[in-house]
Amino acid sequence: MTRRPRAVRRPRAVVLAAGLAVGAAGLTGCGGVGQPAPYDSPGINGLVIPTPTPTPADFTEGVDNPWLPLEPGTRWTYVMAEDGRTTGRIAVDVLDRTVPVAGLDATAVETTTDPTAGATTVETHLYAQDEAGNVWLVGADVGDTSWRAAADGAEAGLAMPADPRLGDGWLSYAVPGLPRASATIEDQSSELVQLRNEADTTTRTVYEKGVGLVGLEDLDAGWTAELVEATG
Repeated sequence: MTRRPRAVRRPRAVVLAAGLAVGAAGLTGCGGVGQPAPYDSPGINGLVIPTPTPTPADFTEGVDNPWLPLEPGTRWTYVMAEDGRTTGRIAVDVLDRTVPVAGLDATAVETTTDPTAGATTVETHLYAQDEAGNVWLVGADVGDTSWRAAADGAEAGLAMPADPRLGDGWLSYAVPGLPRASATIEDQSSELVQLRNEADTTTRTVYEKGVGLVGLEDLDAGWTAELVEATG
């Protein structure tokens, strides 16, 4: 698998001005976001989402989807804010190890949330990329909940398609006992994709091509997180 250079230490102010000014107006029309996807984009055509049993032969080593590149050793750091005040930091690390899931070697991504008030939390999500470049969420360890695709009725969902297409929606996972989780592409340009995510809370996430997640807004709680540094 050919890997692209890692994104390092890029200022996010310009991206977030165009890509996370979501408040009342949303992203539409800001900085080129809101332009329609190419008509020839395959989007999620032909994908079975969720997939109950991933077939190892259909997957590749590592994850290099340009919208969600997961190079081991990379760290993204985000600043959380609410009502103009800094309320904490989030660090997302691609671990330099894989985790076996249903015959796959899944890439492990650890998210550490450190609020200024409250306890630090650590979550791990497991990803695998198919031969077409689609990235799947195949497992997670969140709090007291742990699941793996193809075990105990859990089904892998889509994390990021190889060819995002405006309006496409899918299940992010299907796990017995957990809230239904879905994502919809509600805005995009040639360089930015915006998703609306529904689970136990509603969030809006913005991805930059070649970088990954650059911004997050919790629409229920009212806080945002902005990428301030990416190293690897």
